[in-house]
Amino acid sequence: MIDQAASETTDTDSTLPPVLTYWGQFLDHELTARTDRESLITSFSNAHPPQSSSVVEAQLRNARTPRFDLDSVYGGIPTGDGVSADVATVISGMRHPTQINKMRVGTAIEPGPLPDSLDEHRDLPRYSQVQDSVRQAALRLAQASMSGEDFAAFEATLPLRALIGDQRNDENLIVAQFHLSFLRFHNKAVDFLASHDTGWIADFHSAQLLTRLHYQWLIVEGYLKGICQPAVVSRIVDSRATHFFKFRAEYDARQPAIRLGNALPLEFSAAAYRFGHSMVRAAYDHNNTFGRPNNPAAFDLLFTFTGGGGMFGSPKLPKNWVIDWSRFVVANPPKINDGQAERVARKIDTELAPPLGVMQKEGNNLPAGQLQDLFKHLARRNLRRGYNLRLPTGQAVHRYLRQHGAVTSPPIEDVSTIFAGKPNMQDFLTNSGAKFHQRTPLWFYCLAEAEQSGGQSLGEVGSWLVASTIIGVLLSDPDSALSRDFTPSQSPLRMNDDSPIDSIAKWMKFAVVME
Repeated sequence: MIDQAASETTDTDSTLPPVLTYWGQFLDHELTARTDRESLITSFSNAHPPQSSSVVEAQLRNARTPRFDLDSVYGGIPTGDGVSADVATVISGMRHPTQINKMRVGTAIEPGPLPDSLDEHRDLPRYSQVQDSVRQAALRLAQASMSGEDFAAFEATLPLRALIGDQRNDENLIVAQFHLSFLRFHNKAVDFLASHDTGWIADFHSAQLLTRLHYQWLIVEGYLKGICQPAVVSRIVDSRATHFFKFRAEYDARQPAIRLGNALPLEFSAAAYRFGHSMVRAAYDHNNTFGRPNNPAAFDLLFTFTGGGGMFGSPKLPKNWVIDWSRFVVANPPKINDGQAERVARKIDTELAPPLGVMQKEGNNLPAGQLQDLFKHLARRNLRRGYNLRLPTGQAVHRYLRQHGAVTSPPIEDVSTIFAGKPNMQDFLTNSGAKFHQRTPLWFYCLAEAEQSGGQSLGEVGSWLVASTIIGVLLSDPDSALSRDFTPSQSPLRMNDDSPIDSIAKWMKFAVVME
């Protein structure tokens, strides 16, 4: 599944803007956490035989409340049983120290230049810029949950670490800059309400509510309709995600008094939603320094210029690594028209970019050998995870969804027929002892289904699994934009030309992270 070409070509390109790849990662971090860590039920080193389905269902636990409430941005609500004063202290550090209605942001430093004429406040907030009481609270929380070795590493790198609700949003630079746009959007909302007669109070809670509503509306209209078949999305919205709520009701019947309204289908989280891995590029047209007309930014460098990557020895993000969102939010932006390939995401298909075959940040604590190779190879990890979690095959899921009226297309009974132009892939599928061509792992099946239709979106099954879950989660929240029937035209926030904020490009411009 790893692309063996020396460099990416237009043959691997979709027509989708690159922002969709990392927007999807941000959404994933909003829904799930710690579900793919090594444990009894997900162990790679002792995976045979896998645990029973009942054990998986009873023991797998999600550390994130699956609501699109931006707890990764705002840090959640520091109240209730089991929430310590240290948690509240860390969350307080995420707020601006003097402008109490705003969120704290960081400032990019030399060397420059910036990619545009906007301000330099374009880094995530970091622990180096907050009072010692916040740092000490973070250390106490870490020490209570880490081994001695891990805590020592955490303490040594704390000044560089982002002060945000989910550290995974600082694992690569693009998702980190995407996270920053939320902090800036919130702050601009405060400024807008203060300077315009809207009837809204210019305080933290108004800005937070409007940030959430615009974000949630964009999830459906911008993200889902970008990567799923729009007709599938509309069908699920119109039916109010009836199949999703049926799934939750059936789970409740099997596991009474266990769930807090948060069950998510593993077919989504461990298979279908991992489609975004196929969209990752080996290099990006990041900005005018690390991008056209110069060399693009290599994928591995995007992990280096983060707190977790050591910032390449810099205490904060250098100005010359601030992202130029105009190269990401619209495919083939007019100002960059040189025929090169880095301005779109890769196709949604069964081929992954070369860096995902040897991931630099994974498996380094393991001795060299087969197990380390498995941890470093994303495709093998995803497939093994699906096996450990006893996911049904793609054909079984497709057949089930069709029988229940969720999809209309017939199952792909022999997936190998899709790969007439890839004889090695076809030969492997048909000649494997597991009969992968007829009993296809669900993640691979969703990618193959997308490849069959050109790779510009998910196929019907992949679209349904992704859209049904995300729309169901939104409808489960009575305060969400979808539950409220919110549209940007109802918002007091407006662009400079008085138009509504109804696209991801306008979101970035309103947040003043894009010209």
